[in-house]
Amino acid sequence: MFVIENINKSYGKNNILSDISFNAQSGNCIGIIGINGSGKSTLLNILAGCIPPDSGRYYFDTEGTISYLPQENPLIDDLTALDNIRLWYNGSKKDIRNEKNQIIFSKLGIHTFINKKVKTLSGGMKKRLSLAIAFMREPDLILLDEPLAALDMLCKQGIIKCLNDYLAQGGTIIAATHETSILNLCDKIYLLKNGMLHMKYDASENDEKFTEADFCKML
Repeated sequence: MFVIENINKSYGKNNILSDISFNAQSGNCIGIIGINGSGKSTLLNILAGCIPPDSGRYYFDTEGTISYLPQENPLIDDLTALDNIRLWYNGSKKDIRNEKNQIIFSKLGIHTFINKKVKTLSGGMKKRLSLAIAFMREPDLILLDEPLAALDMLCKQGIIKCLNDYLAQGGTIIAATHETSILNLCDKIYLLKNGMLHMKYDASENDEKFTEADFCKML
């Protein structure tokens, strides 16, 4: 289980996060919704260790690892997809080609462009490549910031299948998203508004699927 306790963050007089607390169980997906500028990315950046909170803490109740897929593309354009994998992946060159990673590549279609330079890839290809690198680290928790933004339907479906498989294997996801297809994976959904986190959905109490209209009502 990943535990978040009383996270606070301000920039000057602007209070972004106020006593943010929740838990993420193994095999669960937690959705964070909110309007642009509400602090969703700030929260994920704190949980990924990119920026420090003003106060509060976050931790695994047992040992665990985290991968983070930010909204902005972290890849290096002048390198090939394979070179980016070598740069970001902690394993050996031989490990890159092992069976586990080949399954990841196949699911996300990485093999079709692995030798192409990133600057020649579409937005969907870049997103799939970044997600593959995140999965290759075998994380216990993946943090996703708008993972389906500006992607076509086919690409979205492929990513959703991979996320479903990851959850089924006991992985945990915390996702900041506006996409109903991600929300429909969620066990719990929280609204981040005015720095406060509000529970909006709990799958243990309601198993209905979401529509865009339902999402708008939450906001």
